[in-house]
Amino acid sequence: MIEKKIYNEWAFEENAFEKAQMNMRIYEEIKDKAKVELVGKGYAHEKYRVLSNPYNLSIAELALICDSGNLCFGYRTEGDLIIIHTD
Repeated sequence: MIEKKIYNEWAFEENAFEKAQMNMRIYEEIKDKAKVELVGKGYAHEKYRVLSNPYNLSIAELALICDSGNLCFGYRTEGDLIIIHTD
């Protein structure tokens, strides 16, 4: 059994399926606790801005919301934007 936490960049790791399931489980718990907006797309990434975060979710939690529970290729921040790696 894996630990209950958000897994980042798990696509080619051991237990990838379990990590994907854990991320989705956490996403279902938090998906309505913040509002994000897609503000741009580029090669292998999408840029999001946080519109509201009344529950003070962490950057990892916000990134999980941006990527609809996935994060298989990871994320980074760039100023006030969250960049989701899509490939």
